[in-house]
Amino acid sequence: MTVESIQKPLKQALKFINDIQKKERELVRTNREWLDTIGGILPQSVITIVATSFGGKSTELENIKADIMDRNINPSADKYIWFSHSLEMTPTSTTLRDIRKLLKKYIKDILQNEFNEQEKQIVNNYYIGKNDGRFFVNYTAPTPEEFFASVSEFLDLHRDKEAVFIDIDHAALMKSSQDGKKSAIDGLGEYINSLKLKYENAYFIILSQLNRNLDTRIQEKSNMMRILRSDIYQSDTLFHLSDYLYGLQNASYLGVEQYRKINPEKYPHLEHRFTEEPDKNGKVSLLTERCIFVEILKDRTADAFAYIDLYSIEFGDFTKPTDNNKVQTPFF
Repeated sequence: MTVESIQKPLKQALKFINDIQKKERELVRTNREWLDTIGGILPQSVITIVATSFGGKSTELENIKADIMDRNINPSADKYIWFSHSLEMTPTSTTLRDIRKLLKKYIKDILQNEFNEQEKQIVNNYYIGKNDGRFFVNYTAPTPEEFFASVSEFLDLHRDKEAVFIDIDHAALMKSSQDGKKSAIDGLGEYINSLKLKYENAYFIILSQLNRNLDTRIQEKSNMMRILRSDIYQSDTLFHLSDYLYGLQNASYLGVEQYRKINPEKYPHLEHRFTEEPDKNGKVSLLTERCIFVEILKDRTADAFAYIDLYSIEFGDFTKPTDNNKVQTPFF
């Protein structure tokens, strides 16, 4: 434990605020209205994204990565670095998923037919963008101790970068000791908290699973389907650690056509999904076709009097291609 005068950290915080005010520094923008409520996300933040299996969390991670690293969204993105811990998806699976989105083709068609010239150019651009020196990956599940050592070294090497992003897909796949999975996730949380407090340019994005409690509450037009803190796998550690925590609810995939009951006046941004007529209590449900709902469980930057806890991701946005615009030697 280190005891120090509050003067130095206070001066650093005030300088950061003043730099933002004078436009000498910009917050990192995620291109998500539920995260960018103050104009972007704060440094040293932990974002946790939760969903059921096949709920869209890995796709959301790839999309948020693409948006953050997009120079059109963040002009300083050339000064960003991204280190992924892909503990579930193989390199081939990830690449096929990305190409499927870019070409808007089924994976079967991609594997059975060679790329035409236009498709080759699109895949070349994808390849070039992924090899521009900003992206790093680990595919081996570490213990919390191995994660801490590796990420500490990585962050030390990139102290000169404006922002360094560390993602974990997903937390439950961390290698655990004989003490069990809870101990591994608790250890991971402690190490991430230590890292975020030490490195001022660090950001963490963690994916985690929702447990099966939610499966017992699948109902049409029911707020029983709302994601609860207790639905999150090993929820205590991740909830306390997170600065932002949101869940993805693919209600249509679960067979629900009309999701929850809400006050329409509180959610005007979801008007395009309102059912036609409010019920006798003035509540409406939300049409689920071709979207995933975003449930906000925690936001440390939120205004308590203007807090919005429900959004939607339309599938048109959910599968958008990655933007890359650096010139390099193509793959083909």
